[in-house]
Amino acid sequence: MVSTEIFLFIPLLLIGLVIIFYRRPDLIYNLLLVILHFMYSLYKLYLSIPLLFLRNRTPTCASQLSGDIKYLDKIPKHLAVMFWSDDIQEERLIEAAQLCCWAWCFGVKTVSIYEPEGHLKEYIQLLQYHINTVSREFISLEKILPTIQVTSPSSISSPIENETNQSDLLVNLISRSDGRARIVETTKSLTKDVIQEKIKYDDVNIQELDRRLKIFQIPEPQLLISFSSRIDLDGFPPWQIHLTEIFHVPDNPNFSYSIFLQGLRKYSKCNQRFGK
Repeated sequence: MVSTEIFLFIPLLLIGLVIIFYRRPDLIYNLLLVILHFMYSLYKLYLSIPLLFLRNRTPTCASQLSGDIKYLDKIPKHLAVMFWSDDIQEERLIEAAQLCCWAWCFGVKTVSIYEPEGHLKEYIQLLQYHINTVSREFISLEKILPTIQVTSPSSISSPIENETNQSDLLVNLISRSDGRARIVETTKSLTKDVIQEKIKYDDVNIQELDRRLKIFQIPEPQLLISFSSRIDLDGFPPWQIHLTEIFHVPDNPNFSYSIFLQGLRKYSKCNQRFGK
């Protein structure tokens, strides 16, 4: 008897919903918005689950990272990060030094730290000091300490494209001036060379522009991590990130190891088809 009533109730309910939606089509859109909002809330909850276990975890030595490293199928050779503070305080420099040590332990070869205004470049020597200090404490059990070198595209002796550079980890400090402004400057230089017949017009192509940009620019990062609550590239060099994986966690405004690790995990699982 109950099953019969249910069998009759379901068609009546569906007919009633059709009549209501026919007379009030705006209810359909409202229902869809509610469903989308609910699905987005579930997605944010899914992203926040790892934070519950890793939020207060800050590794103090390299051996504590071995358990995280073994679960990653691949590691980005070049990691880029958005600097997580508007003020260049010593505490932030120490955090940057910690990040560089984490990156080296995971097998990253190049770390590029983007700070839009270029103020971080003024502290290149102080950052190098903190990296040397933190690395000695963090990697104290290693027989040979890694060579971590800090540089910037504007440095006269920048080893960014130097194949003979023997650093175990290269840290690039980049800013807004290394982005669109550099592209404009390079384009003007290329045009001047064509006018002066230093280069043939037929030789002007994407490959030539790419070659000239790489003379002063950073190579393309495989992964870009933002520690802010929203994605704002804020003038990051566009030429280098057209194939870069970008990672951030909504509603997370702070620098932490958990975000760093989640970014590496996402990159490890991603399937990059490069337009194929």
